[in-house]
Amino acid sequence: MNKLASLYFPDTHYPIPHADFLRLQHAHNVGVMFLDMLDTQETFGHTPDKNQLNSMASMVALLTDQLGKVVDTCETAIKTQMEDLYE
Repeated sequence: MNKLASLYFPDTHYPIPHADFLRLQHAHNVGVMFLDMLDTQETFGHTPDKNQLNSMASMVALLTDQLGKVVDTCETAIKTQMEDLYE
């Protein structure tokens, strides 16, 4: 997101709110743990059952929701700054 913003809006800068930083950090940590868990299961030849697949889907939904909140905050900040520039 920051790379895209720097390409399209090179003069725009805003600090990321602490809550969004914590959301990103949490989503990253859980995502890495989740991928490690999948890799370990695959290594040992384990195939997830229906309940495990549902749990995995719930975790992906939670991470997506957290990342969506961060994107909303970033988009709002960028739009506000762009509106201020053109007023």
